[in-house]
Amino acid sequence: MATVQNDDFFNKHYQEINQNIKQKRYEDNLQLIENLVKQKGYKMLDCYYKGKISHKIGVSYYLLNRESEAIAYFKEEVLNTWENCAKVPPSERANTIYNIGVSYQYLNDIETAKLYLDEALYIFENDTLYSSYKLANKYHGIGKFYKNKNDLFRAELYFKNAINLYKQQDNTKAKQFEVFNNLIAMSKEFKEYEKAKKYIDEALSIHENFPETIPKLNLAWVYLNAGTTHLELKEYKTAKQMAQKGLNLLTNENKPYYFAIGLELMAMIYLEEEKFNLAEKNLMRSLDIRNTMIEKGESKLSIVHAYENLSDIFIRKGDIEKGNHNLNKAFDILVANASFDKEHLPIIKTSKSLDNKHLIRLIELKIKIFKAKYKRSKDIKFLKQALSTQHKIDSVINRSLVSFQFEQSKLDFLNLKFEHYGKAIEDALELHRITGDPFYLKEAYYFSSKTKAIVLQYELNQADAFQSNVSPEIVKHEQDLRAEMHAQQILLSEATDDKDSLLQVYTKAQYALDSYLKEIEQKEPTYFKEKYTFIRPPKLKDIQGDLPSNMAVVEYFLSENNIYSFWLTKNDFFSITTPYDPTIIKALDNFIAQCHDPKSEVSEKLSQLIFERCLKKGIKKIGKDIKRLCIIPDGQLHKLSFEALIDSDNKTKKYLIEDYTISYSYSVALLFRKQNSSFLESYIGFSSRYSGQLNQKLKARKRFFGSENLMQLVLSDEEIKRGAAIFDGEMYIDNEASLENFLKHSSDADIIHLSLHGLVDLDDPGRSCILFDDNQKEFILSAQNLYGNRLNADLVLLSTCHSASGKIYSGEGVQGMSKSFLLGGAHNIMSSLWNATEASSIAITTSFLENIHDGLPKDLALHQSKLDYLSRTEPNKKHPYYWANFILLGEIDKTKESISPTIWIVIVGLFVLFFFIWHYSKRLK
Repeated sequence: MATVQNDDFFNKHYQEINQNIKQKRYEDNLQLIENLVKQKGYKMLDCYYKGKISHKIGVSYYLLNRESEAIAYFKEEVLNTWENCAKVPPSERANTIYNIGVSYQYLNDIETAKLYLDEALYIFENDTLYSSYKLANKYHGIGKFYKNKNDLFRAELYFKNAINLYKQQDNTKAKQFEVFNNLIAMSKEFKEYEKAKKYIDEALSIHENFPETIPKLNLAWVYLNAGTTHLELKEYKTAKQMAQKGLNLLTNENKPYYFAIGLELMAMIYLEEEKFNLAEKNLMRSLDIRNTMIEKGESKLSIVHAYENLSDIFIRKGDIEKGNHNLNKAFDILVANASFDKEHLPIIKTSKSLDNKHLIRLIELKIKIFKAKYKRSKDIKFLKQALSTQHKIDSVINRSLVSFQFEQSKLDFLNLKFEHYGKAIEDALELHRITGDPFYLKEAYYFSSKTKAIVLQYELNQADAFQSNVSPEIVKHEQDLRAEMHAQQILLSEATDDKDSLLQVYTKAQYALDSYLKEIEQKEPTYFKEKYTFIRPPKLKDIQGDLPSNMAVVEYFLSENNIYSFWLTKNDFFSITTPYDPTIIKALDNFIAQCHDPKSEVSEKLSQLIFERCLKKGIKKIGKDIKRLCIIPDGQLHKLSFEALIDSDNKTKKYLIEDYTISYSYSVALLFRKQNSSFLESYIGFSSRYSGQLNQKLKARKRFFGSENLMQLVLSDEEIKRGAAIFDGEMYIDNEASLENFLKHSSDADIIHLSLHGLVDLDDPGRSCILFDDNQKEFILSAQNLYGNRLNADLVLLSTCHSASGKIYSGEGVQGMSKSFLLGGAHNIMSSLWNATEASSIAITTSFLENIHDGLPKDLALHQSKLDYLSRTEPNKKHPYYWANFILLGEIDKTKESISPTIWIVIVGLFVLFFFIWHYSKRLK
C-alpha cells in the first residue's frame, strides 16, 4: 500500500514539474520543491524517485540561465542521492552527468564540460538498453560542443556518428537535415568551402525529397549558412539569393535570432559590394533586434557578432572613431571581467573569453583600426601598436592549441589561423624598412618561425614529457590504448560494410585514450607542466652560435601575396620579399611536374624564374663562403627539389647542386636537437619483392582503388645487402622483412634503411603508410605504429616512393611518413619526393651510406653521392627525375668533414708499426 501511495505522490508532482517546464514556468518549480521537501509523502519516496524530481529542478535552474546553481543541484541533490541507489538506470545517471557538462559549457568552463560530456557519452554507448535514437541525439549534442570548441576533427566524427544512427531510424529526415546544417556551418568556419557545398547539396536534397518533414526554421538556417559559404567564395549573386531565401522564411516577430543573422549576412554582402549605407542599415536593424532579445534573457554573445560587423563597416567606410566605439562594446561583452590596457585591449594572460574565435576576430579589427590610423597620419606609432597587438592573437592561438588532445585537431585549427602570422610579418618588415631597427626584423622572423611545425613540436614535447615523467606501467597502458584506437581506425578505413558500428567502436577507443591521458595529467603534475609548456622559437644568437660557418638557413613564409625568406648565417641575418602571384604559382606547379616525369624537358625559363623569386637575391648577399643551405620550406615549396633549379647567373653549370649542398628541416627549433654520436655504427635494413597478391590485398583493405598497381621491387634486396655490408649490419629480406621484425628490432639502431613500397594519402595523412613483406597478416606500417614504438635512430632512409610527400598544412608542412618518423623519435630522414628508378636509387643510397661511413656530415654525404651519380651516368639519365627526388630532412650535422673510423684505425695502426720499427732499430744500434 505504501508503495502505491509513493507512486501516486511521485507521478502527481513529477507531472506537475514537467508541465511547468513545458509552459516555461521554471520559477514555479523552484517554489514547488521548497514545499515538497517538507511533506511526508516526499520524505517517504525512495532514492530513485527523489533523484528524478531533483533532476527536473536542476533542469529548471539551467533553463533560467542559472548554470552554477544547476550544477550544484545536479551534483548535490541528484548524483549524491543516486550514489548507492541500485534502482537507477545507467542512462538516467548519464543524463544528469550530461546536463552538468552542458551547464559548464555555458559557463565557458570548456575543459570541465568536456570531462562530464565524455563520461556521459561513454555510459550511453555502453548501455545496451539505451535507444539508438537517443544516442544519436547525444552524438549530435556533443558534436555541437566540439564544434564550438573549434575541434573540427572530433566534431565531424560525432556528427557522422549521429547521421549514421539517424539513418537507421524511421522519421528522422529532419534530424539528419539538422546535423548536415551543423556540418555546413562548421566547414565554412574552417574555410573548407567545397566540403560545405557538398553538405549543402545533401541537406537540400533531403528537403527536395521530403519537403513536409523539414521545419521552415531549419531550412532557413541552411539557406543562411549556404549564403555565408558563397559570400566567402566571393559568389555574391548566389550568396544574396540564398540569404534572401532564408529571410523569406523568417520574421522578426517569430524568429528574431535567426532573422537578425539574416540581416547581418545581407549587410556583409552589401559591405563586400561597397554599398556601405545598405550594409549599415541592415546591421542597425539587427542590433536593435539583438538588444531586445538580451532584455528578454538571451545570451549576450549574440550581440558581440553584431557589434563586430558594425565595427568592420565603419572601419571600411573610414569612420574610425565609430568603428572603435562599437569594437570596444564587443570587447566589454566578450571578456566581461578582463583587465584592459589603455587601447581597450584585454590582457590575454588573465582574460577568459566567451569564445576564442570571436576574440581573435575582435583583436584583428583593433589591428585594422591601428593600420587605418597609420595610413591616414603616417605616424608609425600606430603601426607599432598594430604589431604589438599581433602578439595578442599569437597568445590566444597558443592557448587554444594546448587545449586540443589530438594532433589532427591542432592541425585543423592552426591551418585556419595561419593568415594572422602573414599580416604580422608584413607589419614588422614595414617597420624595419622605415626605421632600420633590427628589432623589427627579428619580430618578423619570430612570427614566421612560430608557425613552423608548431604542432610537431607540441607532439614531440608531449612525447618527451610522457616518456620522462611517468612510470613504465603507465607508458605501457597508454601504448595499449593507443594501439586499440589505431586498430579500430584501420578497421574503419578498410571496411566496406558495417561502418556505422565500427565508427562507434572507434569513438569509444578514442574516448578511452583521451580519458586516460586526462587522468595522467591530474596524477602527474610534472608531466602536465611540461606537456603544456608554450613552444617558443629559439633565440637568433643561439642558432647562429651553433651554425657551421659555411652554412645558411633559409626559412620561407608564403603569404597571400608575398614570398618572405629569412636568411641566417653565423654572422648575418636578413630577409628578402618577392611577389607570390599566379605567375610563380603556375611556374612551381609546372616545374615540379616536369621533375616528376623523365619524358618531360625541364624548362630552364621556369627554373630561372623560381630561382630568381626564391634564391637569387639571398645567394648574392651571403657571399661565396657559404656552400651549404638548409631550407625550411612553406606551402608549395615543400614539393620543390631546390637543387634541381638552375642558377640564372651561372652559364657554365647546369644545376644548383653543383654549387650548394642542400638539406631541409621543418623548423629552426628542430635544427639542433640532442644528437647521437658523430659516427653511426649499428645498421638495420628491410627489403621485400612482395607476393603476387600485394595489389589485391591492398585493394581489399581499401588502400587504393581502380587500376592502380604496385610493381615488384627488383633491386631492393641488393640495396639492403650493400647497406648492411658497409656497416656490417642486420638485414631482413623478403619473408623476414615483416612489420613484426621492424617493431621488434629497430628501436636501438643508429641507421634504419627501408627499401620498400610506400603509399601516400593526400586527403587523409593518417592513412599514409609503408608496406612491409605482405606474406604476413599485418604488413602495413602507419604513423600510429610509430607513436607507440619509439625509435632512437639518428638516420632513417626511406627509399620508398613519395615518402617525403603528404598533405600540406600552412606553416606546419607535409603530413606524411617522414614527419611520422621524426615524431617517432628519429632525428634525420632521407626520403623521396617522387618515385624514381630503382637503378638510380640504389646507386645514390649506396654511395650515400659509404660517405656516411667515411665520416662525412649527412647533408654533404647525400650531396656528394648525387654529384658522383651525375658524373658517372649517361647524359639521358641526368634529368632531375633520376636523382633530385631524394632529400635529407631533419637536423643540422655540426660535425666537420672528418676522417672515417676505418681510416683512423689504419692511421693508428701505422703509427704503432712505425713505433715498433723505430724502437727495434734503436735497440740494434
